[in-house]
Amino acid sequence: MLNVRSLLTGAAALLAAVLAASCQQNAYYRGPEVKPRAVVKDGVAITLKDQKLTLIRNGKKVKDYDVSTSKFGIGSRSGSNCTPVGIHAVSSKIGDGQPSGMVFKSCRPTGEVVPVNARGRDPIVTRIIQLAGLEGRNRNSHSRRIYIHGTPEERKIGRPASYGCIRMRSADVIDLFRNVYRGMPIAIELCTQETYMKAEETAGTRRIKLPDSLIASLPTDSVRRSTRSYSRRSLARSRSSKARRTVASSRRTSSSKKRRRS
Repeated sequence: MLNVRSLLTGAAALLAAVLAASCQQNAYYRGPEVKPRAVVKDGVAITLKDQKLTLIRNGKKVKDYDVSTSKFGIGSRSGSNCTPVGIHAVSSKIGDGQPSGMVFKSCRPTGEVVPVNARGRDPIVTRIIQLAGLEGRNRNSHSRRIYIHGTPEERKIGRPASYGCIRMRSADVIDLFRNVYRGMPIAIELCTQETYMKAEETAGTRRIKLPDSLIASLPTDSVRRSTRSYSRRSLARSRSSKARRTVASSRRTSSSKKRRRS
């Protein structure tokens, strides 16, 4: 009887955890829509309510893609794993010419190619489009490494599942990569694509246009530069550790020979 009770308790706890996770992932859908304050005339709109990324030219939809944003909700706090909202711009594009499924670490291709929906694997793959926040509330998006990137977990596309970034299918992110450029405005909004496109058609809605001076001031390789210096320090520590192990091994070998001679 105790075993049955324990099993029931465990099952109830598991069900509660699953329901909590489900509620968290569907938080975008439950809350009210927030109409965009401004729209891109030429750029990208990411709408969280329906998990869509829309490429826009002259205020009209050119094409759209399903995406996956954060399962932790929206926000800009460092370490929150949330997706930031508001106006951003493309600050860099990484991975041009790499094969679909190429794994990136610290914005560098590792040489490993991961197939779609590979079990137990969830790296950044194929292409990286890095974003820089242009408002006070999302100014740290670049340092948080908020990307649009490919994922092998394509089965989760269309629902919140990421750790802050905007995930896409590899074929889709390759296609998008060709159509975006440094300085292109990216709007991340808590609404549906339909609501966003209606705002595009409204004459009174402000249009986002980034001046050349702002585009020129966008961050470039600050994240990667800090990564390189970290890598050099790591390499130096690794070499130092290897040297110490070699010296220690040499001493043990020498001591062993002396004992055999005696």
